[in-house]
Amino acid sequence: MPSGRTHDRITWATAPAAVVAAWALTGSLRIAATVGVSYVFAGLMFGGDLDIHSIQYRRWGPLRWLWLPYRRLGTHRSWFTHGPIAGTLGRLVYLGIALACLGLPLAFVLEDWGDVPLHWRAHLLAAFSWGSAHWPVLVWGLLGLELGAMSHSLSDWMGSACRRLLRARRRRRQGASPYRISAARGR
Repeated sequence: MPSGRTHDRITWATAPAAVVAAWALTGSLRIAATVGVSYVFAGLMFGGDLDIHSIQYRRWGPLRWLWLPYRRLGTHRSWFTHGPIAGTLGRLVYLGIALACLGLPLAFVLEDWGDVPLHWRAHLLAAFSWGSAHWPVLVWGLLGLELGAMSHSLSDWMGSACRRLLRARRRRRQGASPYRISAARGR
């Protein structure tokens, strides 16, 4: 498994390709920028290693405690954390639930005790209106998140596969060595 620094290098090295591909496919600089930002965010702060004490986890700084329950949900490198689509979707759903659990009580306190009218319905309608008007940007942003997370997972999987191949090759070589003392001869 590559180190956190290696994952960072892979993210920064492959992000321009994601931006250029998005620009070539859509012709939109806004969508290309959205893909680039979401790709880098996923690679540096929103990838599969949030379930362990990793550099991605530590980058959340004072907010990293938000990810403590997430770390208990499954094993590291499972489909829930490193899987295509499921990993990114799981993190998005988890973060949405965590922020709602924190934000809603705070909003109710502000509205009830602080006499701050929050106009829930107007804000929800404005959010849905913006989302429906800008759905291509949202979809491409989600794609950027997924691609950034997959650059991390693919490098993990390739690193593990290479290590397994090298170990198997080493075992074959050691088994065929004329200098190896056989355990059957008692030496």
